[in-house]
Amino acid sequence: MTIRVPLIAILFCVGTAVVFGQERQAATPRLITLREALDLASVNNHRVRLARLSVDEKQRASDVARSGYFPVVRTDSSFMHVTDTQLVELPSGSLGIVGNNPIPPRPLIINQGSLSTTMFGTGISQPLTPLLKVSASNGIAHADVEASLGRARAMENSIALRVHAVYYRILIGDIRRSALLAKIRASEDLQSERAQQVKYGSALDADLIESRAQWLQARQELLTTDLQLFDLHAQFNEVIGLPLTTAVRLDPNVEAVVPESCALDACVRLAVESHPEIAEARAEVEKAESAVRLAKYDFVPDVDVFARYSHQNNVPFLASNFGTVGVRMSYELFSGGRKHATLRERDVELAEARENLARIADEVELRVQTAYNKLERTRQMIAVSDELVSLRAESRRMIVEQVAHGSALRSQSLAIVAQELEAKAASLQSQLDYRQAAAELDDAIGRTPR
Repeated sequence: MTIRVPLIAILFCVGTAVVFGQERQAATPRLITLREALDLASVNNHRVRLARLSVDEKQRASDVARSGYFPVVRTDSSFMHVTDTQLVELPSGSLGIVGNNPIPPRPLIINQGSLSTTMFGTGISQPLTPLLKVSASNGIAHADVEASLGRARAMENSIALRVHAVYYRILIGDIRRSALLAKIRASEDLQSERAQQVKYGSALDADLIESRAQWLQARQELLTTDLQLFDLHAQFNEVIGLPLTTAVRLDPNVEAVVPESCALDACVRLAVESHPEIAEARAEVEKAESAVRLAKYDFVPDVDVFARYSHQNNVPFLASNFGTVGVRMSYELFSGGRKHATLRERDVELAEARENLARIADEVELRVQTAYNKLERTRQMIAVSDELVSLRAESRRMIVEQVAHGSALRSQSLAIVAQELEAKAASLQSQLDYRQAAAELDDAIGRTPR
């Protein structure tokens, strides 16, 4: 008992220290840069991983289709038992008479084989006209691979664009929260000043009520911002593949984005050539064309050559070991109109694929023009926001001097600080909107947002 009490105390202290260390470690937010967030999303995002697995699946299906070009070598065995066999009877003397002796001297019954027969064989067959169908099937499989690659690239670009959007919205929300906190502090000081002024009769009760309303409005905006930030952090963790409860802190020092300059026509041409959605649509057109060829090849007879070596036991009129070489041809004479109906269906699918390609090309062109115009507008907004920040900073400097000389109230100084923070938030939002527009232009062109 004297040993157990100190031992239990030591274990309790160690366990408490471990739990406290885990809680402290869990409470420490993880600093994540934009580049790290993009890398995490590329590796951990479920949609990106599913898209890549789909590419692997289509590549394996393409390997299966390619195997149809090669000859088929197979071996088979059979065992058969019959209830009766046909007997051959040779009458007496049917083979001739030697002297007075007939051959055979009496009727001879010959059994053909046995009731139980076995056969073993190995053969090789090479399709000839079915190679046309194999070629069309390989065209379909290759188009599936190209379409899955396009979908995977489009998914990667979409997830990268979403990482940019959520990352920037969190940064904007953080600085807006700071501005709201400053606004709340200014409202609280204003309430104190209004209460003193009402007490001494230099202000009306309506002014005190108005200051209280401003404080409540700022509190409401703060609560709304906190709720939005909570949702944005959950979305951010989900898109980069982290547990939803992981505490993260985003690095506000985002690298300056210098978009690759290109004229609008050049950007549209580049998008039409390399956009993953257009590549996927082109692959679907190629798949539909291969399906049309495959439907036409159904009208061609199936011809193949084969060679086989066999061993048999108890099969009548066959040697124990023999070889077989030949040509097979088969053709379906009547199918109830299935072949023609299938061909017409494939023609309609081809028309749909071509129309879908034209639709996606138009949408991509519109997306490029929209992103290009947004990039130009946000570039102009940055200059306006920077000028506003400079004016707010100058106003803060002047009000600070007035507070120092007693010609202005402290609440006015805090209000100017809040306005300056709001201007900085607007400036940051303009800069982040510019980066987001650059990312959207990259995505519209078909590049992965950086």
